[in-house]
Formats: sequence, structure tokens, C-alpha cells
Amino acid sequence: MHRSGIKANPDLKKAIVELKGDSKSLYMKVEIAKEEFVLKGTGKLAGSKVSEDDFKTLASVLEENVACYVFFRDPTIGNEEKWVLCQYMPDLARVNSKMLYASSRASMKESFGHEVLTEDYFISDKNEMVYSVFMKSREKVDKSELLTFEEQAKNEAKRGEILAMSDGVALTVADVPITVSKAASDAVTACVDKKTNVAILLLESNTQELLSETSIVKQNAAMEDIAKVCTAKKEPRYLYHRYIHQNPDTKEQKTAHLFIYYCPDDAQPRMKMMYSTCKAMVLRVLEKMNVPVTNKFEASTGGELTDRVVMDELYPKKTEKVTFKKPKAGGKKGKRRLISKKKFTAS
Repeated sequence: MHRSGIKANPDLKKAIVELKGDSKSLYMKVEIAKEEFVLKGTGKLAGSKVSEDDFKTLASVLEENVACYVFFRDPTIGNEEKWVLCQYMPDLARVNSKMLYASSRASMKESFGHEVLTEDYFISDKNEMVYSVFMKSREKVDKSELLTFEEQAKNEAKRGEILAMSDGVALTVADVPITVSKAASDAVTACVDKKTNVAILLLESNTQELLSETSIVKQNAAMEDIAKVCTAKKEPRYLYHRYIHQNPDTKEQKTAHLFIYYCPDDAQPRMKMMYSTCKAMVLRVLEKMNVPVTNKFEASTGGELTDRVVMDELYPKKTEKVTFKKPKAGGKKGKRRLISKKKFTAS
């Protein structure tokens, strides 16, 4: 899915300029209507800086079944003049609406201006629009990740850490950039080269960079080992597994190249959405790297990351069709009875 081509209408463009120029502005709500980004509302700060009460105001403008974008002033120290894009995708919103908003996010950010935006905030429930919840989501973010796109690019250029094609792969699909770190690329390559038999991959939640889970590096890791690593945290993971096994029928040794998408039921909704959206892109990355994938399946519990489940996926049991013969009627048939066609009339 590519950019949706949706643009901001004139009223919204004017409102964006006014919002940025007003130090008392708190938020701007935007929806998609008639193939345009349209303004649905703005609000002012309750005090001199963003507070818990302001987040209650933000939550109040969210509807139970309508997706939208909300730009609000960044409450973190040092970023008071910058803005956060909240992509609100409630579970009750229409599926096609969710897809439209997901594919239009980059265009919306371009209309608003990348230079004043920091981290995106993805939520699917109004209850996640809470000051403490938002600030907690920022605790895990490095200070460098709060910089704007241009500031990050300058710092990376100074450190010489910008990924080149020789070090990794960069793809943009559905407006969500997937950057493969050198560690993740090396982990997959080591698996293909038979130095290890599994690469466990994870996404950095703010940059969508594909990283490598380094807590398991074995030449022949068992499914039990893989399950322990995946279930250690309530977070989704992608697995690339060179699965060596014995064909149950021919007893020959076989190798299957598995791509497993592991997503626990109790993972955060935001992470579920991100991993689900990026799954196809990760497969595209593997394809671009000429990595073979013979089988794909999903798991949501550690109990599904077992040899038995994998073998059932690889060699599904054939079910024989059972047919029953119709029993023959016993005894001699009686004489065929004729039904009178005489018409009866009511007396």
C-alpha cells in the first residue's frame, strides 16, 4: 500500500499555521472526509504548560468508533514547542477506515511539518490518552529519539552511523519505514549460512527499526529455547528458523525455513498493531535479501512454539472421508397404493 494521495484542505492549512504560532494552543483534531484532511477541532492549554487536565480534554474529543489524528503539544521537558502526532485507531472503527488512516499518516505529517514533530503516539483506546501513560511511554525513549527528523539526521551524519546498503536494508511500504539494523541482517545471514538455526527479530517501537534478540545464539537452538525467549516479555516477535527435522513418512532429514509471527494476546494494542502492520514488510526485507521462506505461520502462546505444533503445520494429518452404505430395505414391498385424485368440496 502506498501513499493515499490525500491532502490538507485550505481551512486545515490555515489552522496549522495558526496552531504553530499560538503558544496557548494545546491540540488539533483532524479527520479524513471526502478524500481530504479536514479540521475537526482545536483547543487551548488549561495553564502555562501541558497538564493532566489537558490530557482529559484530549481524551474527551476521541470517539469510540471513529479513527482520527490528534496533534498535541509535547509535554516532555525541552520539547514544549514541538508536537506529537497521535494516531487513534479504536477497535470499533471500520477496517477500511483504519487502513486509510494508516496509509495516510506520512502525508498528514508532511502537511503539518516534520520539523516540529517528535515521537508518534499510537493508541486504540481513549483510556490510553492519559498524562501518566504517555509519560511512561516516553521513559523508554532515549533523549536522541525525541529529536526531530532533521536533528536526528544531523547527529547521525556526524557520528557516521547512517545505514548504507552495504550494512543493511531500508524499505518503505505503506508509509512505515522499515530499517534493518546490521545486527538483524547479520543474525538472519548467520542462520542461512548454518552458523545458527534461528534469528529472533524485534521492532524498535518509535523508529520501526528491525533489531536482533541476542539472548539466544546457538547453532541448534531447540523450540523450547526459542519459546522461553519469546515468552520472557509480553511483546510480539518475528522468528526466522532453519528447522531441521525428520520427515515422519520417509524418515529423511529435511530442512524447512520458517517465518513465525509470535504475538501474545496480552501484548499492548499499539505493539500488536505495529507488528501486524510491519509483518508483510519484514517478509519483503527477507525476500530482498534472498532469504528462503518455505512456511509461514503465527503463534500467540508459548504452547504453540513446540515441535509438535511445527510438525503439524509442516505435515498436516490427512483425514479420511468416511462413507456409509445405505442399508437395504428388509422384507417384501407391499402393493403400491394409489392416491385418489378425487376433489373434495366443503359441505
